[in-house]
Amino acid sequence: MNDKTEIDIILPCYNPPPGWEQKVIGKFKEIQSLFSPIDFHLLIVSDGSRRGYEPETVAALEQGIPGIQIIDYRPNRGKGYALRKAVQQTRSEYIIYTDYDFPYTDDSFKEVINSLLKGADIVVATRDRNYQKNLPPFRRFLSESSHLCNAIFLRLKIRDTQGGLKGFNQTGKTVFLSTKVNSFLFDTEFIYKGQQKKINIQAVQSRIRDGLTVSDMGFNVLKREMANFLSILFSK
Repeated sequence: MNDKTEIDIILPCYNPPPGWEQKVIGKFKEIQSLFSPIDFHLLIVSDGSRRGYEPETVAALEQGIPGIQIIDYRPNRGKGYALRKAVQQTRSEYIIYTDYDFPYTDDSFKEVINSLLKGADIVVATRDRNYQKNLPPFRRFLSESSHLCNAIFLRLKIRDTQGGLKGFNQTGKTVFLSTKVNSFLFDTEFIYKGQQKKINIQAVQSRIRDGLTVSDMGFNVLKREMANFLSILFSK
């Protein structure tokens, strides 16, 4: 019988760049070695990708990470939909999702794991002020505005809901699968629903790894997410 703690890691990965699979393999093995008392299982979601999942790429992933699950469907539906699709297929007691380039430091990952093992239902990695300073000006404005809206309109205790590293147990899984938003604001909806249900939500300070850049956001995306925010605000 396996008495080890088991954690499923989910990576949504849409239209990844060439060579991405080797980076995922390397980082996943690093995570395994750093947290050797834990059994990790990896799920990758293609979300209707048009490239990046050629047969040789999939073969390399399957050889480098035995037991990996690659989930695909058509058409592209958005990050929230992709993660729900993967969460439905998880089997471990704990679940962590992040981005395929593992943007957070190992210490940040460790803090999320420790909080889960100590009994948190949902763990949210919140980003430090250096992250805000390095954002493009418009993206920084949107980020600060979202924090304000989360506090004023949704009355969230954790304002930074959009960081790409979160973990949860089976109680949190039930909440996550109840979300409806398919695109970026699924994170906010997740935390909002969890707070409404008065479950144990913990925030941990996190840091982005050096050298990573953050893309800007287009106006069409902004309009869509504003509509999603209203749908969360007026949901029952």
